[in-house]
Order: sequence, then structure tokens, then C-alpha cells
Amino acid sequence: MVLLSEKGPLRFFVSQEFDKSYLFPVQHFVQWKKDNDQWDDYNECAHAVKLVKRIQSEEDIWMNTHLIARQEDIIGLALIVGGNIQKLENKYNIEKEERSLLLKYFHIVVKGQGYGSYWLNSVVFPFYAEKKFEYIYVNSTHPLSFPFYERLGENIASYDQMSDQLLFKRTGKCFLIKL
Repeated sequence: MVLLSEKGPLRFFVSQEFDKSYLFPVQHFVQWKKDNDQWDDYNECAHAVKLVKRIQSEEDIWMNTHLIARQEDIIGLALIVGGNIQKLENKYNIEKEERSLLLKYFHIVVKGQGYGSYWLNSVVFPFYAEKKFEYIYVNSTHPLSFPFYERLGENIASYDQMSDQLLFKRTGKCFLIKL
């Protein structure tokens, strides 16, 4: 794990390795949905585990794990995926795949503090821009996150996805962020 930056009590890391403990922010979000009568029959944590296992089995796809830590607690997770990423994405065509990345499972435990904007704009995006990447694609089915991603990039597609037990139709949006 490599320390990329610090801001006050927050430390921003990147790791080429993955540990299941890194999923705490995703687990926290799933529990929040249950506790706040927001359950939408979609377990992001289970889907994140499935995605990580798939990426680990693909020779032509790689993943970096970005983390925010406060003291010893992980309070933020973002997976950045590169390589033959069109294999993972069927909602749109990825232009310049060799210069493009996917942002997956971006979750922060503490909401509304500006941590996510700072983290992406000042730490994560510059890290990949320096490596000559030009585009980051992100999908979301969480309507409250749509304005955040619209500030970062442009909406390029919409989609519908059924929940885990086929109880709900979840509408999602896809965004393209130019570095």
C-alpha cells in the first residue's frame, strides 16, 4: 500500500493488492440502506466481491484499490479498473480503451463533508492523468449520486437493472469523466 496524500486526519492510499477488509465502506452502505428503510434488494458488497474475483481471474484486466483512512479506520473505497475493460462493460462503447479506466464501488462512510470531491479531484484523477490516462467511466444506480457525477463529467447512457431477487427495477446512469 502506497500513501498518495494526506489532508488533516485523512490519509489517501493506493494498493495493487486487495483485502476483503477494504470493503468496509461498501458494507456500511448496505447496512445503512437496511437501517434507513432504503433497502432496494441490491447488495453492493456481494457484487463487489464478485467483480474483484472476476478481475483477479482475467489476465488482461488490472485493478487498483484506493482507500481513505482516518486513524486506522478505512472510511472510503474506490476501485479503479484498467486493461481490457470493455469485457466488463456492455452499456456503452469505450473509446480509447488503452487510455480509459472504470471507477467501481466508490463509497465513503462519512457523507456530505466534501471528502469524495477532494479525493477524486485532488488525489485519484491526478494520479491517473500523470500516467497518461484520459477517461474514466462510472455507472451508478443511486439517484442521489447522479448530481455528483454530473459535476465531474457527462451523462453518456442510461440503463435499467433488476435487483438481486428481481423485486425492483433500478434505473442507472453512465458517466464519462475526462481527465
